[in-house]
Amino acid sequence: MLLRLATLLLTLLCLDAFASPADDIKLLIEQGKMNEAYELGRSHPEGLGDPAFDFFFGIAALEAGSPGEGVLALERYVLRYPENRNARFNLARGYFILGEDQRARDEFESLRPNADADEASSIDRFLDAIRARQSRYEQTALAWIEGGIGYDNNLNAGVSSGSLVNIPGLIAAPQSPDSASVKTGDSFATLSAGVQVTRPIDPGMALFGSLSLDSRTYDRSRDNVFNQINYGASGGLNYLTGKDLLRGTFSLGQQVIDQQNYVLVEALAAGWVHQENQFDRFSLDASLGRQNFDNIRIFGTIDKLGPAVESGSNLDTNNFGTLSGSWTHVLTMPWDPAATLTAGYTRENDLEMRPDYSRDVYTLRGQVSFTPVARWVILLGSTYFYDHYLGRFAQISTAERYDNNVGVDATATYLFSRNWSGRVELNWNEETSNIGLFGYHRTALAAKLRYEFK
Repeated sequence: MLLRLATLLLTLLCLDAFASPADDIKLLIEQGKMNEAYELGRSHPEGLGDPAFDFFFGIAALEAGSPGEGVLALERYVLRYPENRNARFNLARGYFILGEDQRARDEFESLRPNADADEASSIDRFLDAIRARQSRYEQTALAWIEGGIGYDNNLNAGVSSGSLVNIPGLIAAPQSPDSASVKTGDSFATLSAGVQVTRPIDPGMALFGSLSLDSRTYDRSRDNVFNQINYGASGGLNYLTGKDLLRGTFSLGQQVIDQQNYVLVEALAAGWVHQENQFDRFSLDASLGRQNFDNIRIFGTIDKLGPAVESGSNLDTNNFGTLSGSWTHVLTMPWDPAATLTAGYTRENDLEMRPDYSRDVYTLRGQVSFTPVARWVILLGSTYFYDHYLGRFAQISTAERYDNNVGVDATATYLFSRNWSGRVELNWNEETSNIGLFGYHRTALAAKLRYEFK
């Protein structure tokens, strides 16, 4: 009897010791400590083959950046328990991380018919990502249309009524309420559409092209001089090799203000993207181009009672060059946050012998995106611009112009289905300038609905 009891106790102790690593890994995962969970699993190789151990270790390995080990563990688990949807979803995710697109798609599509709304949304996002990656070796096309409404409290980036506009070396003058340079707000409607096509021509090499159109129309008739349409086209070549993507692009973009051609932008760009691992991505972009400005007729007063005059905007025609770099880091924690930091420099050289229209522009931007719950994607960002013009303002002031602009933006996107999404956008800007005409505050809010043809 004593021998049987001792044997039973010993068996229970052995079972408890064998199960403890799986329980500890599970606890660490629940605490968001994925790296610790993975290292704990690696320190207990005797647990491999136990279903509970394989399940939790597989998830930890995926999150800690070791998808190969994670997939092997989850494959062992799924062979024994194929009805576990959580395990199959994570296995499909592991295939996706490893670049096994066909196996990932097969797994996701087998889960899709019986998925609930939240799971279906996650599956659709992976299927869309797989589809995007397939453009490397088969032709793909995407088209979309979007409409929205919103309100802009300073649509012309104007100064406050009655404010003194300071120009160094000249007498400050107050702005009359009916001046076209005085702040005005209005509601607006937007409409956008686009199409993009990618066609592989060789392993890792593909041609791409796109067309886009967007418009903004203000509600009040007096504000229709600020209505705008933007349309453009771009095309180029992608080359993917290992962890690096190289891209060359030529683009044309036309902006129309109050039914008048305002500026045509031509640009030739080159870019390099390096995917260091599943958590870190680096990019470097450079471009050369020209901004061709046309004269348009403008009014000095918001009521448009006075005669229209030439804007003189053709004097701003310039050649430009830009250089920017960015780093994106995905954090292994709840809500799947991804942070991006971007820095850039632009030089614009005026072609009309007006150095006061030439400038250096320095840019710094930080943003973070995350998914607090299924179907929702939140993006928060902040941008800083510093402009330094290279000649005395209007060739009459005693000072060169310089501007500081700080902007904050927030976007909340809800995925209704694989095709439909809704988005709310909030933008806030404050610009300060040593030339009083160019300092302003601006806030805009918009709600948009988008449909993608996939």
